[in-house]
Amino acid sequence: MAATLQEIASDLAPTGVLRASISLGNPVLAQGTAADPSGVTVDLAREIGRRLGLPVELSCFDAARRSYEAMVAGDADICFLAIEPAREAEVAFTPAYVVIEGVFAVLTDSLVQAPADVDRPGVRIGVKRGSAYDLYLTRTLRHAEIVRGE
Repeated sequence: MAATLQEIASDLAPTGVLRASISLGNPVLAQGTAADPSGVTVDLAREIGRRLGLPVELSCFDAARRSYEAMVAGDADICFLAIEPAREAEVAFTPAYVVIEGVFAVLTDSLVQAPADVDRPGVRIGVKRGSAYDLYLTRTLRHAEIVRGE
């Protein structure tokens, strides 16, 4: 038997308000300021609230890591993150709503010309700490050095 919208709303937002954690760290997904956010994740949160008949409260963060932390702490009911095995112990994921491809950016004359060239001693890769890219590289690289920044 399928759950009713009221049951879904009650399960997803037990406070009666859909609290959405929004990361402003990726301009493809959200832009603006914490006081005036916009973008696809803001639109999705508002549409989910509309369909469930719930008011929506947006909490904005400067990085996906902080948005995830708010979700895990119980300060948000939904957030918008890359599907990542390191996060699956704490949150459940829906199917993807968007696919964003990550790339390595190198100088034109770099010895690194293909993804297979990256994981070797002496290669340093800069990444935003706690991002999906950081989690993926931490899980997959064996030889290259990951340099994390804020």
